[in-house]
Amino acid sequence: MTQYDSHDFFSALGAGNLPAVVYLKAPAYEDGHAGYSDPTDEQNFVASVVTALQGTQEWSSTAIVVAYDDSDGWYDHQAPPIVNSSTGIADALNGASLCTSGAQQNGAAPTTPLLGAPSAEGGAPAPAIGRCGYGTRIPLMVVSPFAKHNYIDHTLTDQTSILKFVEDNWLGGQRIQTGGSLDTIAGSIENMLSGI
Repeated sequence: MTQYDSHDFFSALGAGNLPAVVYLKAPAYEDGHAGYSDPTDEQNFVASVVTALQGTQEWSSTAIVVAYDDSDGWYDHQAPPIVNSSTGIADALNGASLCTSGAQQNGAAPTTPLLGAPSAEGGAPAPAIGRCGYGTRIPLMVVSPFAKHNYIDHTLTDQTSILKFVEDNWLGGQRIQTGGSLDTIAGSIENMLSGI
């Protein structure tokens, strides 16, 4: 995987040479982070990407997923559910070294944590500790000819839901890191789409 500047995205788009999947991050002053980015600049960046894509032949087969960073911001007051139980030293939600249930848990929290990647020395992977749940609820929007109009989906999703969508559509459902990444349990964004 190679990382390019956002100017390269617009150049490739103008040349009709986009790859099947593009992850695009706004320049810092347009990325919506408090302290150094103005919300108007963020909106301008998103609008410029959408407008540029809508003006191309690629638009008829495009889905833009707008996701936000979950590490900061004050989007919501509701605590998220626990999706990966964790008992590491960094955990403290339910007590010292314990993260097993959330205040707004809808149903039982998983009792078995996801397995992390195998160690460099080999052997069985260990549980993924320190990743017990999501941060605050944040917006995730799909802009596409396939997006359902005026629709709000209540499926629990996260940033790895985007990866899951890519894996389902271009890898036949194969997971890049089986069992060690939240994409294996992430909610799908496909309910936001129709006709795909």
